[in-house]
Amino acid sequence: MESAPGGRGLELLLLHEINAGTFARLYLAETRGAGGVDRIVAVKILREQWEGQQDIVNRTRDEARLLARLRHKNILRVEDLVEIDGQTAIIMEYVDGLDLKQLVDALVERRQRVPAKVALQIVLESASALEAAHFRVPTGLDGPLKVVHRDLKPSNIMLSVEGEVRVLDFGTARSTHAFRSAETGAMRFGSLKYMSPERRDGDRGEHAGDIYALGLVLIELLRSEWLPLLPMDAGEHDSAIAQAIARLDQLGMPNSEWDLTLRRVLGQMLASEPSVRPNAEQLVKLLRAFVEQASGPTLDRFAYEVVQSLNWQVHSDKSGGALAGRTVTVNQLDSGRPSGPKAGATRSSAPSRPAASIPPRSSAPPAAAWGTSVEPESAPANHRALALGVGIVIAGLLGLVLLALVGGGLWAVLGRGEEPSVAGTETAPAAIVPPVVPVDGGAAAILAGPPLAVTVVGQAAQWVKLERDGAVVLESRKAMDGAAPEGDYTLVVKLVGKEPLRAALVLGSDGVSLQCEGNAAGNLTCTGGKRALTLKP
Repeated sequence: MESAPGGRGLELLLLHEINAGTFARLYLAETRGAGGVDRIVAVKILREQWEGQQDIVNRTRDEARLLARLRHKNILRVEDLVEIDGQTAIIMEYVDGLDLKQLVDALVERRQRVPAKVALQIVLESASALEAAHFRVPTGLDGPLKVVHRDLKPSNIMLSVEGEVRVLDFGTARSTHAFRSAETGAMRFGSLKYMSPERRDGDRGEHAGDIYALGLVLIELLRSEWLPLLPMDAGEHDSAIAQAIARLDQLGMPNSEWDLTLRRVLGQMLASEPSVRPNAEQLVKLLRAFVEQASGPTLDRFAYEVVQSLNWQVHSDKSGGALAGRTVTVNQLDSGRPSGPKAGATRSSAPSRPAASIPPRSSAPPAAAWGTSVEPESAPANHRALALGVGIVIAGLLGLVLLALVGGGLWAVLGRGEEPSVAGTETAPAAIVPPVVPVDGGAAAILAGPPLAVTVVGQAAQWVKLERDGAVVLESRKAMDGAAPEGDYTLVVKLVGKEPLRAALVLGSDGVSLQCEGNAAGNLTCTGGKRALTLKP
């Protein structure tokens, strides 16, 4: 950030405190530049008690340097790293809107919820930010930074009044960048509730942990309520997740096959085993498909109709803060200058209307209607004649068009004509096929609902499938160990060298564990449920 002429640094008027966290306070501020260009920005100021803790100071500086490298539309933009009254501070773009915690809390007060399409699009944009931070190669570098956020939660994802999504607060992030100053210490950063099971068990935090946190955010948005702290035990944890997913309704999918696929992806994102979770690249592709198929209002429409009024309601009484009302001069930290663009080159996210383009004054008369131009009196006569001719031709063509329209209308009124048919309007829609859900490492996918286990004994099983309406819900080799929502299914077992064997299966709330053996007729008899099943070709 440039200093003003005469050595005077940039001045900030700290308007009021937006938020107060454990390590820093966030202020809304107005720049007071010597050039006379004032802007609204956000300023994150490290709390005084942490200035003596060098590792905390370094983490704040690392966040500024990291965000300067991560240029992405869904990642909060940083403008400069400075000192204010001896305290480390980051000047960043101001997002006029709500974080997801504020959004859900405000909707709950109104007895409303986040529409499914909106929730999916918010998480899609957030996943895109994670993909860029972890996999993309920033300009000027040789490889990706492999950033792991480690503190993804509703209060760290913002939605602007214009429908823009921003992921923020990379102060606890871990990456491979060479300009990192903070050292990994004994302090474990992040919010316990959104930590993946492996992080709660002591892991330092990998990319799969961010996917887990984003899965929790998506469930909470779809439910429009907050989940409790989940159990640590893998079995209890996955059971709690399955129940939470099973209770979801109104997912906005076009049919049951898409609905089941979405639930399956949610189960994978929140699996206790990290290898089951998709990475951000895979997740972006999946979520994009779900958003395209989901019904309901779009994100920008939701922002216009709902977020704007909620934003005013939440922030109308914002005031105060220890530094509110003060005008401070910032000093740039030369040792930690981000490599991003100057502050003046980055636009604010606060809503603004561009100034109308005003043409220079001219003594020439304005252009005439219908596209004919009027020349000054000094123009040659042939120019005027040409312009007049062009005007007559255009007027004639327009007259023909109007005549056709009027004529068609009259024929319709008189009953002497029929409405023109539109080709293709009566054709059957193309089949809507849900995306293929990847399963890393050959691990079984976790689907929401009661447990289902199928074991084949005494026979060589090739595969086991659970189908509904002709669509495969679960598929396993040799044996099945998974879960599915309650309902009516078809259990299909393929024995080596034989035709697939089938039987109707009702999956209740308690689940079922089946043991299948060959019978005298060459079919399979499965026991363990409320009644025996006989699978036949």
